[in-house]
Amino acid sequence: MGYRSRYHTPQGPIQARSLSNLKINLSSPSVAPQKCLNMPRGGASNDSKDASPRLPLSVYLSSLPSLLHGYDTGVIAGALLYLVPALGLESAPGLVGLMVTACTLGAILGSCIVNSLLSSFGRIGTLRLGSWVFFFSSILSGLSPNYWSLVMARFMAGVAMGTSSATVPVYISETSPADCRGKAATVPQFMISSGILLSYAVDLAILATFGGKWRVMLGAAVLPSIAMMIGVHTLVESPRYLASKGRTEEAFENLKKIRGTEDVGQEWSDIVGGLKSSQKDDAAPRASLSDLLKNPFARSRLIVMVVLQAFQQLCGINAIVYFTPLILREAGVSSILSRLVSDGNAASMLSTIVAYAPKIPALVLAGKLMDRMGRKKLLTTFTPVMGISLVTLASSFRWLPAGSKLRGALAVMSVMTYGIVFCLSLGPVPSILSSESFPGEFRSAGMAGSVAAQWTFNAAVSLMFPIMQAKVGTENVLWGFAAMCALATAFSGKFVVETKGMKLEDCGGS
Repeated sequence: MGYRSRYHTPQGPIQARSLSNLKINLSSPSVAPQKCLNMPRGGASNDSKDASPRLPLSVYLSSLPSLLHGYDTGVIAGALLYLVPALGLESAPGLVGLMVTACTLGAILGSCIVNSLLSSFGRIGTLRLGSWVFFFSSILSGLSPNYWSLVMARFMAGVAMGTSSATVPVYISETSPADCRGKAATVPQFMISSGILLSYAVDLAILATFGGKWRVMLGAAVLPSIAMMIGVHTLVESPRYLASKGRTEEAFENLKKIRGTEDVGQEWSDIVGGLKSSQKDDAAPRASLSDLLKNPFARSRLIVMVVLQAFQQLCGINAIVYFTPLILREAGVSSILSRLVSDGNAASMLSTIVAYAPKIPALVLAGKLMDRMGRKKLLTTFTPVMGISLVTLASSFRWLPAGSKLRGALAVMSVMTYGIVFCLSLGPVPSILSSESFPGEFRSAGMAGSVAAQWTFNAAVSLMFPIMQAKVGTENVLWGFAAMCALATAFSGKFVVETKGMKLEDCGGS
């Protein structure tokens, strides 16, 4: 089917009515490229006094699901200290792994259905639906009477995680200017890490106030879920999505709202040009994953993204996130915090917060470096440091006596360093590349496939970590994670394609 018959407006086909009727002057040299967040209206000019807060606000509001993602990921770490004995799971590492992994299993389901949701409900509609799932799962978590109801609640939260983890990067990539898309795309990872840190702080506060009531820890997610519901209901739909559906009037108006300026002619022409290109290739407006796999270019991009997502998990990040308090307790951190807290669980949570907090400024730095160093350079520079940190942590278990202050201090420093360099490499980059690397018609399907791989490997690592920890010891598991960091570095250097500074349509070869 040709381009002319595909894209219609209320006044007729888009080609039948000139783009000039939309008050766009495509030939005007005064249309400056849109600059990074918080630039004045009209692009790069500093003479304008009107700020354009819409883009930064939309980036942060659309990333609120990532805050819930982080909270639900991290809150179980502190709750485990009390859940395991309360539910009699001390001798059942498999059940502990299943409870931790329930979110991830739900996320796999969410990532499998998200492509259909994105097509039917749009980017914003999918986020709004997810906000309600987050809300009800938080209530159920806080009221869970037994093990299996808690597993079900976490599975529900995972479904929302799976849909949002694919939707948020796509929305941000489609609504951000090319020269700061990398910076904007680090915001979801920033929010995930902020959510994890928030969950650790909430766990510690509840421990100090209520004596470790795990249901209160889990149920506290209701508050950020309400914030998410409010935030995503203020967002406007992606112009690229609307244009792909033939809703060109609404798409153009939303583009002006997001940019905060009338001067969006060049960007609008790029969007329309990308749609024309996809029509020349006879691609469907929404391609399924099976359609993607039939396209050699898109299939090769998906393979690289899947392998990157696999390395992100096989390097151990979520095992570290979920089980940091247990790892640090085993490392003997209570010995270095004995003057501050006497309770071993409280010492573990406090040291976890200390180790995790530097990830937040690290992600701010990642936002600055993403469009300077580039995605590939960040991967090849900082992923090896992740491996070195894991080797150091494993070595502290092997050669330093249990309970020594040096062992505890080295463990905290290793986890801290690991978290920092993860935020500069394998943390944000795989999802950013996944949201950029596919042609427009395959973007939703490609992102869904990439995220499904991420959650599948997340589930495998999270489920197996407590079992492997019990069988071969924490030290040997950490050595395995370090080896994966070395392989990830080599793979990134050979196969990852740089997208820094490119227009979204050019990144995907449209």
